[in-house]
Amino acid sequence: MSETLYLVLDQGGQASRALIFNDYGESLAQSRVEQKTDIGNTSPDPKWIVDSLRRAATNALQQLTPQQRCIPMRAALICQRSSCLCWDRISGQPLTPLIGWQDKSGQYIIDQLYHHHREIQRISGLVANSHSPASKWAYLLSASAMIEAQRRYQLACGSLASFLIFHLCREHPFLIDRVNAARTQLYSLEARDWSNPLRALFDIPAEYLPDIRPSLYRYGTLELAGLRIPLKLVCGDQPSALFSNGWPNPSALSVNMGTGAFIQMPLLVEAQERPQTRLLIAPAYSDLNDELLVLEGTVNGAATALNLTSLPLGLNYHNSDSWRQRYQPLPLFVNGVGGLGSPDWCSVESGWQGLPPFDPKSKVLAVAESILFLIQRNIIAMRDVGSFPTSIHLSGGLSQLDWMAQGLANLSGLNVHRMTDPESSSRGAAWLLSRSPDWRRSGEQVFTPAKNSALPARFHNWTQLLHAALLAASNRR
Repeated sequence: MSETLYLVLDQGGQASRALIFNDYGESLAQSRVEQKTDIGNTSPDPKWIVDSLRRAATNALQQLTPQQRCIPMRAALICQRSSCLCWDRISGQPLTPLIGWQDKSGQYIIDQLYHHHREIQRISGLVANSHSPASKWAYLLSASAMIEAQRRYQLACGSLASFLIFHLCREHPFLIDRVNAARTQLYSLEARDWSNPLRALFDIPAEYLPDIRPSLYRYGTLELAGLRIPLKLVCGDQPSALFSNGWPNPSALSVNMGTGAFIQMPLLVEAQERPQTRLLIAPAYSDLNDELLVLEGTVNGAATALNLTSLPLGLNYHNSDSWRQRYQPLPLFVNGVGGLGSPDWCSVESGWQGLPPFDPKSKVLAVAESILFLIQRNIIAMRDVGSFPTSIHLSGGLSQLDWMAQGLANLSGLNVHRMTDPESSSRGAAWLLSRSPDWRRSGEQVFTPAKNSALPARFHNWTQLLHAALLAASNRR
């Protein structure tokens, strides 16, 4: 019998989940609470998120046998890194909605700081962009209502992780881990702490920000289903996926395709030696002894773009494996949903080329194919700075589409190892808590590149279409 159990609370863009693992990497219980919001809604109720995680965790714990409930347990919390809000540190009352990464209310602040963009990236490792919380907090704190709130309340500015730590732990600590802190654009990679120059640029008072701790740390105590469980790990959901089968292979590229798509590869250099790039550089994990930096690419419009396209048409893109061969050739789609992430970092108009007038399934397939093209664009950017992956580890909900997994292999020219367990982020968090020598690797299916694939030629044509959209966006500015 396992000596310890690991409860992982996973707050994602579409649901709150709770999973319980043992030292062998086996999932003993799991529960999911769906987020009931309209497509494109970027402001879910923060209190609902706290309640949904409690409900999911309670349900998962109640699935354990009486004997399992007596086994010592540790907990981890993983969530989106860029969502943020402000709240009152005394009452815990949210003073703003939860502001998602899609919100670009701080774009004008990023524009005003144009001459400081190089400094922002040098310190934080992030290309200056309005997806990160810093510009959103700067915008909020300048609003008249928040100026009054700063006088009336003990204001807290935190990422979603900080808010959840504060509300889920009985001690109500005001803390954040390094991985989530690094996504705010106020964090110094070299100092591993808040950057005073960046705080000054964005005009964020130090007392409004949580104290920073390593990923592996005793953050507080969860009280769930009659149990008291120490919260020992806090991390981002995407970085956690790197660790689902243990410490990541330094030559393997990790691609996680969910609401967005994230492309990560270990960066085996010191923070001060990191390359110049339009990709992101951030910690994926840290403790008192170890830290892993990764080179990261982002695709904003993954499942988000597919939902926006397929749901109004009454189609389920999860069935697209059966459509693929019947709808050829496909139109080309410039995927500007949520704005272009790396390596372009700008907004473009989404658009079609070669779209038949009455072919809704072709539209859905073209959007899915555009996700592969955006991933490949990031792989090329990684190769440009000397990171050459030898294989791809694929995970996330969209990875379960065989034609997309095969398409990624054909386009990249690399073997794609798809994880059979879609909960790679939760598995990774459990492994980081466990580090058990008995941990069993998740099963995988390997997709090898097909010879004479037509996809690289379509990628070339799509790239020309994207460059035209980028030029049009530049002319508008």
